[in-house]
Amino acid sequence: MTNLEAVVAAAKFYRDLNAFDCSVLVANADGIIIHYVEAETFRANVTIGEPAPGTSVKNCIATRKVVKTLIPHNLYGVKLRSIVRPVFEEDGTLSGVVGMAISLMTEEALHNAAHTIAATTEEMTATTEELAASATRLAHDLSKVKAGSERVIAEINKTDEILRFVSDVASNSNLLGLNAAIEAARAGEQGRGFAVVADEIRKMAVNSAQSVNDIKKILQNIQTEVIGVVATIVSTAQLSDHQAIATEQIGKTMLELTATANEVERIADSV
Repeated sequence: MTNLEAVVAAAKFYRDLNAFDCSVLVANADGIIIHYVEAETFRANVTIGEPAPGTSVKNCIATRKVVKTLIPHNLYGVKLRSIVRPVFEEDGTLSGVVGMAISLMTEEALHNAAHTIAATTEEMTATTEELAASATRLAHDLSKVKAGSERVIAEINKTDEILRFVSDVASNSNLLGLNAAIEAARAGEQGRGFAVVADEIRKMAVNSAQSVNDIKKILQNIQTEVIGVVATIVSTAQLSDHQAIATEQIGKTMLELTATANEVERIADSV
């Protein structure tokens, strides 16, 4: 059996052993097709007994070297990689060529997937970076609001001394008004005008004491609300910090995904 006959006999095995769908063509030294094994996913206009189409077989016969070419998508509906190599007999004579047209559909799918992943990860990376920056700014702003709220609580606490002083004044004024009323009663007719003044002082003292109590309740309510706001701000700030950490981690994951997409594209190029 000649080497060319052995190639013809093994042609179908060449096709079936290839990881990608392909067709196998065998031509004699004149470029006439003597055997052809069809691919599964594409069809070529090949007829046994006629010259091989294209220039790859002719160039291989002329140069006696392996010829590699890319066949565009528009010819057979799929992009192909053609590899044609010469077949030599034991005495060194060229008896023919064997060619394989390999479908690049998988390579194109890998390229498309890699480009899609790369584009998606680029957009997601930009979004996560913006989100991380926003979370950091939010945490900073919340920290400033928290500090301001704490200062408000401190100022409210300072009013306790003022209210205590006003309350003491009101209590003393009430006591003085009571004493003045007693003295006015002792003075009789001469102390009547003074009794009116003493009564007004007592009323003013009572109103002042009531006002102090009202103000104290209002300030206590404000203090309670502010403390609640501070607690909410602290909780939100913690969540914001966690968000910033999480988005940073997402950003790292996106970079890893981008690297993976680049690796997929590299593998596609090497297929």
